[in-house]
This record gives sequence, structure tokens and C-alpha cells, in this order.
Amino acid sequence: MRRSIAPFLLLLASFVPASAHAAAAQDTFFNTSIPTRIDALIGFTPTTFGIHPRDRPVKPISVRQGGRTYKFIFGNASTATGPDIGIYLRNMTRYRQYPTPVGAFVDRPLTTRERAVLQVRADIGRDADVLAVARDHPACAVGVSRSDAKAIAAGKLTSWDEAGVSGGGPIALRRASDSAQRAEPRFGAGYKRPAAAKLLPDGGLAQAASGDASVAAVTSYSRARRYGGSVCLVPVGGSAPDDESVRALSHPDAYPIRYVTPRWTRPKAGVSAIISAFVKFIAGPDAREQFNRRGMLPATGAWPAVSGG
Repeated sequence: MRRSIAPFLLLLASFVPASAHAAAAQDTFFNTSIPTRIDALIGFTPTTFGIHPRDRPVKPISVRQGGRTYKFIFGNASTATGPDIGIYLRNMTRYRQYPTPVGAFVDRPLTTRERAVLQVRADIGRDADVLAVARDHPACAVGVSRSDAKAIAAGKLTSWDEAGVSGGGPIALRRASDSAQRAEPRFGAGYKRPAAAKLLPDGGLAQAASGDASVAAVTSYSRARRYGGSVCLVPVGGSAPDDESVRALSHPDAYPIRYVTPRWTRPKAGVSAIISAFVKFIAGPDAREQFNRRGMLPATGAWPAVSGG
């Protein structure tokens, strides 16, 4: 007499742990805050729209959390950008008893108070504030004080002579700007555009590289570095940043690019898994490749070669 084994197989399947089954990919989102000194588009990196490479398939990001495997596809994101990340960090920690997929890119070390409620999840990049001018500009040899660099960036000094640079002539101030057309806050100068300044995506580097000796380009080291010897970085407070001092964060104007999340008071596995998936991506090779294409200088590993200019 033949007996069907189907009921037995169904019964056996009911005892297989859920983690043994392939986890279905979930479409999800995250919220992140970004200071304006950091390229805002890095906040959208894992999503399936915007800067996701069109010639590559969307790959779910898998993580283990609480004994369960999660797979996520980031179909959406929201970002908030501003000149001071501090207000976003305060808001993020104020509601940390209600876990949500939230984090922030930071361009400075966390304070002692912040470290009590926030944790660095990824050390991503390095950069620095720079004051760039045309090659062979008189300011390259004598430099400017830190207070004068701030005054130049704020539009309060309109000639190089006022900054102690004899024969430099008038200053044509250029400030790097974000997508909202706010000046990037550098050297302690705020985000509001000085009346005489022009806002440009590169902060005026192309104009300085063309030989315009009047241009004072207040921008980032990562941008200026691409121009090699065609521009000069003015020594501020005695020295100009270089690869070694920016990578080591030993120059006063250098800053890190890191990603932080709250230390949740009431953690939820699903939310923690979403954040872990995001962190896994931005700390991994796919994100690093995208960051490199956008000109970011990674915290570890080789940096692009510099042209001679």
C-alpha cells in the first residue's frame, strides 16, 4: 500500500527556522544630515535613483541583526543640509528613544557630550579648507594669518595689502557653494555670501588656474588638489595643507568626513538593520568607488595622483 509523503514534508517544513529561508529584499529609506562642506550627493549613494550607476543592477544589501538576515534596497532617501551639523545632531539625539533610520555625516570630531549618545559608524574621508590663488602669486611666499584668512573669506578685506601681502593688488573673492547657493562655511566665515563675492561650484579654482591673480578662491583641498601646480595654496597661520597633514588631520584646517548614528535607548532590530545596511554600503568598495569619482579623498588607501600643472 503506497502512502503519500506530502503531508510529512509539509510538517517538516513547518519546523525549519525562518532564518533558513532566503530573506526577501525589502525596499526601504533612510534620513541623513550633511554639513555643507561635504558633497550632499554622498547622502544618496545607496539609493536606486539619482547617482546609482545606470549600467549596474541594483544589488540588495544583506545584514544579520538579532539572529535574522535582512536584505534591503534603498529606494528613497531624504537629506537635510546646513552650515552647522550641530543642530542636526541635537535633533537626532533628542528623539533617540524613538528609533528611526537616521544618521549624519560630520565634518568635525564629536564632543564629549555627543560621544555619550552618538557613535561613529564609518570613517570615510579627509579634506581641508584652503585659500587658493594663481601660481606665483605673492601670497604664496608670505602667507596670511588665520584671522586674515577668515576676514578674506568673509569679504572684510578687499586687497592683499590689507592682509600683509605687498603687491598683491585687489582681491576678487570667490567662495565655493552648495546646491542651495549658500557659501560653504570655511575658515570660520559663515554661509552668507559676502556682497562682493561670487559663488562658484569650484570656489574660483578654474579662474585662479587660468592666471587671474586677483582671485582668492575659498574652497576645499580635495578640489584644489586636482589642479596640481596650476594653483597655489596660500599658507594660513604659517603653513598650507598637504596630503600628509590632511590625511593625518594634523593641519588646523583639515577635517574628517565620518558617519554617525545615535546610541538608541530603545533599539529595534528592523531599524538597526536598516542603519547597519546603510553603513555597510558606505564603508564598502562600491561606495568608495562612487566617492572617488566625486573627488573625495578616502580616510585610508591611495589617493589619486596629482598633475604637475
